[in-house]
Amino acid sequence: MDLWKGLDPRKFHAIFRSLLALEGDPQVKAKAFAIGVFIAFNPTYGLHTVTVIIASWAFRLPFSIILLGSLVNNPWTFFPIYGSSYMVGRWLLSFFPKFYSPIPFHLLSQQLRTLTWKDWFTQAPILIFKEGFPFVVGSLFLGMVMALGSYFVVLKVLKAREAKRGGSHEGDPQGSDKGPS
Repeated sequence: MDLWKGLDPRKFHAIFRSLLALEGDPQVKAKAFAIGVFIAFNPTYGLHTVTVIIASWAFRLPFSIILLGSLVNNPWTFFPIYGSSYMVGRWLLSFFPKFYSPIPFHLLSQQLRTLTWKDWFTQAPILIFKEGFPFVVGSLFLGMVMALGSYFVVLKVLKAREAKRGGSHEGDPQGSDKGPS
């Protein structure tokens, strides 16, 4: 059963537009969306919805907009987000060779392929912990960068939308730009 079958991207676009069209301060909505994007990059994949609920409550921001931002991470973007997080984390930590020395990919792959069932319970957790650290660092770093970027993009879109609406209704109660007749 394919849960995503029949979902039309235009529906997501309509949902996005309707949520961002809600009344409220553009800065608050942009901040809520950015927090959702940060949550999308959070390395605790199974806890995103719980994190959205907690963030909405803690920061007193709209739940629906934070949830929308967190949906940046979905089945189509899961591997690119977490793969790039791991690679960025490895790259960032490579500047600290005394603290972290990455295992070359070919050796890591070879080690994982040669593990026995017993080794998966004894040696694999050590490998996962060692190579999980770059994943966490990369996830948090990319989450901050993407959240900051999304904040400014969404804020600009919302302010442009507000200016467009406000501009057409200025000066005339009926909203027309015609001068006095």
